Amino acid sequence: MPATKDLIERARMFDERAERATDAISRRHYREMAAHYRALSVEHREAVPLSEHEPVH
Repeated sequence: MPATKDLIERARMFDERAERATDAISRRHYREMAAHYRALSVEHREAVPLSEHEPVH
């Protein structure tokens, strides 16, 4: 299972792609993908016991 920080990084990457996209359909797709990865990171954080959490910077 990917680490929470990896999921957050993927979300950031899709946000950047959305900002660079030239058409509305691509922007929307990338923003939806970013939201998906942010939601996965929250689920991952909630599923992992606190003792296994990585420090948040």
